[in-house]
This record gives sequence, structure tokens and C-alpha cells, in this order.
Amino acid sequence: MGYTDEYAHVSEWAGNHHEYLDGSGYPKGLKGDEISWETRLLTILDIYDSLTADDRPYKPAMASEKAFSILRQMAAEGKLDVKLVEQFYVSGAWKNEK
Repeated sequence: MGYTDEYAHVSEWAGNHHEYLDGSGYPKGLKGDEISWETRLLTILDIYDSLTADDRPYKPAMASEKAFSILRQMAAEGKLDVKLVEQFYVSGAWKNEK
């Protein structure tokens, strides 16, 4: 799928969203600065959504605080960007408005 201009890197971001800063992710085993800011953010958002989604028939939704505990642990292990995890938390963008 081709994107132009400001969306030119969407495929790259999506394709790399299972990469971790410590190089333990996949599919390329990228590490540190090889992972763009956008991909780092998308990785955090994807993990949060996977943990808290209530539409998964194979598991119950996890509480937000537990999900952030896992994200923070992953950041402490060097897998996720510590600052981005905290900025996501502080932003409140994760709160469900129902």
C-alpha cells in the first residue's frame, strides 16, 4: 500500500510495531534509535489496546492501572520508551469516554 507526503512512513511504522528498544522484538530485531518515535508510540498504544480491549473473546479486559503497570515494567526492562509510556499516561488519551 503506497502513501504519499505526510503518510509516507505509515507502512514502516505499522510493520515495525512489534519491535522493542532492546532488540528483542520482531520482525527485524531493530534496536534503540533504529526505531522511530512514531513506531515507539504505536507499539505502546498497541500493547495497551491489546491488554484493555473488551472485545476479545479469548480473554477479559484488563484494568487500565494493571495495563500501565505492565507497560512500565516493559519500559524498566528496556523494551519500551519510558518517557513515551509516561506521556501517554499523563495525557489521559487512554481514558474511555462513554
